[in-house]
Amino acid sequence: VKESALAGADVATVPPAVLKGLAAHPLTDKGLEIFMSDWKKTGQKIL
Repeated sequence: VKESALAGADVATVPPAVLKGLAAHPLTDKGLEIFMSDWKKTGQKIL
């Protein structure tokens, strides 16, 4: 995926496991945790 992006590809066909793996990072998890906590404090709901 990285090589495709560096080569200038606009899209890449990858298996689901690879796509999920791109978002797997401790800072992503921590950022999502903080965002969800902050969102709950607003009292807003989407749909």
